[in-house]
Amino acid sequence: MLQKGLSLKKRLRAGELTFGAWVSFADQAAAEIMAGVGFDWVLIDTEHAPFSLESLACVLMAFNGRPTVPIVRAPWNDRVMIKQILDLGAGGILVPYVCSVEEARAAVAACRYPPQGVRGFGPRRASDYYRRTDEYIRLANEAVICAIQIEHIDAVKQAREILAVPDIDVVLLGPMDLSGSLGLLGQLDHPQVVAAVEQVVAEGRRANLPVGIPVDAPPDVVAQWVAKGSQFVIVGEDHSLLRRAATETLARFRRQVLGE
Repeated sequence: MLQKGLSLKKRLRAGELTFGAWVSFADQAAAEIMAGVGFDWVLIDTEHAPFSLESLACVLMAFNGRPTVPIVRAPWNDRVMIKQILDLGAGGILVPYVCSVEEARAAVAACRYPPQGVRGFGPRRASDYYRRTDEYIRLANEAVICAIQIEHIDAVKQAREILAVPDIDVVLLGPMDLSGSLGLLGQLDHPQVVAAVEQVVAEGRRANLPVGIPVDAPPDVVAQWVAKGSQFVIVGEDHSLLRRAATETLARFRRQVLGE
């Protein structure tokens, strides 16, 4: 897992475009399907989806032997939760709702062992059950991906200072919560929301950080954001991909078999 994280970080730092998706089903079979697609990374959502540590461990096992890097969105910016997720072998952490420089520093520190951070030591599964302890100690701080999510207008106003915090690897937007913080929940095309997103994308480029905009949008819309500087490209979610495929398949069969 560490080597996969190092490889992904190298690509991100080189400015390469990478593609991934959300995983929200707490099911190992669904995770294995997503792991085999060929995504550069996936974001496993333990903030909003019904994950326990046990189900998360099973989902992470589905990425064994696959090049895809599993990055887990923690339920909150909590060093205990982050420690437990990393000890299970996640390749990185996405910390939601970071609104200040202090919160960004706390997120980074939770992902790093001392002296760079405050992560407690106990990487049971992450170190192959202590068969590779020395390697894990040597590489973990560099290999683990620390991503933060900007989801509030207060964070947008401090974006330059937040993204200047050392050792942040990726910044993601949270367009829905951001729109809500502006009193415009769900109005993602509203000029105020678009301007706020564009500001963070611009600050990400200024800080040489890859930026992702996790919205379930068609390729032409995603391409527009890529042209503006988004580098961490999310193509969908497991449930939306299943929903669309099932809906389109049923419609196609009805047309071809029933002539509808």
